[in-house]
Amino acid sequence: MIKALLALIIAGLAAVVIMTPAPLPPALRAPVAVDPPAVSVCPVDEGSGLNTTVGIVATVDAEGRFTAFAGGSPAGEASFETGVSGAAAIPLVDVAPIGVAAGLVELPVSEAASASLVVGAESLAHESCLTSPAPQTLLGGGSSVSGEEFEVQLMNPYSGEALVDLTVVSESGIESASQLQAIAVPSRSSAVIDLDEVLPGRQSLAVTVDSLQGSVMAVGRLASGTDSALWNAVPPAQDWFVPIPTGSLGDIVIMSGAATEVEFQIDLYGANGLTEAFQAGSIPPRGTTVVDAPESEAGPSAVRVVSAQPVAVFLRTIGDTGVGFTTGSSTPATRWLLPAAGLGPGVGGRLVIVNTGLDEVTATITAVREASVAQQITVPAGTVIEVPAVEGGADAYTVSGDGLVVASWATLTGTASAFSAGVPLVDE
Repeated sequence: MIKALLALIIAGLAAVVIMTPAPLPPALRAPVAVDPPAVSVCPVDEGSGLNTTVGIVATVDAEGRFTAFAGGSPAGEASFETGVSGAAAIPLVDVAPIGVAAGLVELPVSEAASASLVVGAESLAHESCLTSPAPQTLLGGGSSVSGEEFEVQLMNPYSGEALVDLTVVSESGIESASQLQAIAVPSRSSAVIDLDEVLPGRQSLAVTVDSLQGSVMAVGRLASGTDSALWNAVPPAQDWFVPIPTGSLGDIVIMSGAATEVEFQIDLYGANGLTEAFQAGSIPPRGTTVVDAPESEAGPSAVRVVSAQPVAVFLRTIGDTGVGFTTGSSTPATRWLLPAAGLGPGVGGRLVIVNTGLDEVTATITAVREASVAQQITVPAGTVIEVPAVEGGADAYTVSGDGLVVASWATLTGTASAFSAGVPLVDE
């Protein structure tokens, strides 16, 4: 009897299993978008007569943190708040006197930027900090002739060691020094390669930075006479814009990392508007071509460099007013941030804006400080305008317009000059 009852129960359960539909698979949820942390990496130099200020500008009032790192660990840190104005300035002397090193800025929002301003008794250097690594970047315009000191600083803010190859091309061709291969950059450290020692007496040095393992961000450091300059190694692109302040006679350095010759064309923006095909030429394999920057004594100007293959473009001036360097900008935008613009010594700061479009642009320029000052200007199509620093200084500047422009900052004193490319905010 019991066996018969068990048989009936088992049969009933089997029927239930057969008749019960299979459970539906769990509903798939769309992955939650997580924005990567907004950070930037800044070259700094504190001590031996040099002082660095890291400037930050953001679109909101928010908090962030700056950490100076060396030897694999933090050397000092400081928190900051951009405040109602949206800007902050961090004197490195309040963080750590660590010489040539690097710092990590944890920005309060993605629409923010930072820059390093390095000031000496008669020297001045200013450049926007780097925000993302690339497998290959280019650094052109260096020199190791007598009286000039050229260094490449490799910065690794990440948790693992990085290995880097430097391909250096001079007027003698590709250089083969062993010190340029498999350079180890420890975690949260930077390595400085002194090309005066490795390759002395070269008039032209073009450096291609290739990451073999991990990631680094690179900058060039050039000292000439009493002045110095900083400029970023950048990924190559086929379209570059270079604003040129009034009176800043110098060179346009065009560098290629390609193994073949690359052709380029230069268009000129000036007082008479856009002049297409103003100049043309070619770049030797993995080398540079240097052309004179258009004379701008009558007012500001700008060039657009378009190339057959990706290249990098830099503005370089070396003369009585010191040495100045900066990269070009490859992305016109309607909004620009210029961190640390207005923090430099003296009253020689200038904002240079290029209207790259075919229509007139109305732009609002804001000197960001405790009591910010804004002014509206009109930039005709294909022209360049120059706006002097607002009286009283500023922690940063911003530009917002109804059309595509390119913006940069120049600081000129009696003995020094510095240029800094603006940071575009690209509309989604």
